[in-house]
Amino acid sequence: MTTASLSWLRHDWVGTASDFHSKELPAERALWLCSTENPALILGSTQDQSDVLVDDAETSGIEIVRRRSGGGAVYVAPSESVWLDITISREDPLWQDDVSASMLWLGDVFVQALQPWVHAETFRGTFHNGDVGRAVCFASAAPGEVFVAENKLVGISQRRNREGARFQCVLYRQWNPVVWGSLIASLDVQEHVRNMQVATVAAPERDIADALMSALPR
Repeated sequence: MTTASLSWLRHDWVGTASDFHSKELPAERALWLCSTENPALILGSTQDQSDVLVDDAETSGIEIVRRRSGGGAVYVAPSESVWLDITISREDPLWQDDVSASMLWLGDVFVQALQPWVHAETFRGTFHNGDVGRAVCFASAAPGEVFVAENKLVGISQRRNREGARFQCVLYRQWNPVVWGSLIASLDVQEHVRNMQVATVAAPERDIADALMSALPR
């Protein structure tokens, strides 16, 4: 068996959300900072596309994309969100067979990395969707995600295969649900999103990525 490298690689990637989601990332220790060129609403792997108003999104210039990890929809946009993918191999000491515990280490890394800007905690409770978490990622809570009090700060979804795991992470520098909330088909979910409180970090995108890179375990 090949021993996994304990060094972390850093990749700064610029492009569309659809192009990045279609990219197969190597199963190695790496941090990918994805700077999106255009806003996008990203659906979970099993989410029904009827959850969103596709024609309205196209008119608004917001790309509708499907990822291959689970959970509800996530909005990403230049200057508003910070999107970071973390990859590891199955041979990595950080790998956990127990899916319910597999993201806890990463949540702790985010908590440490974001200390200069915010006091946060890793969620260690039982996964729950809340009222609309199946439709919108930031309305749910999963072990390993990061919260400030009751408000989610870092949403994480995970894709696992025989080679390793890809943790897809988003946090917000600004939270503007009015921009994209109207693209949700359900009026009840729209209202929930408009009233939802989300924790934010106003630091520059690259400063956040640099801090996370420094906090990753060696």
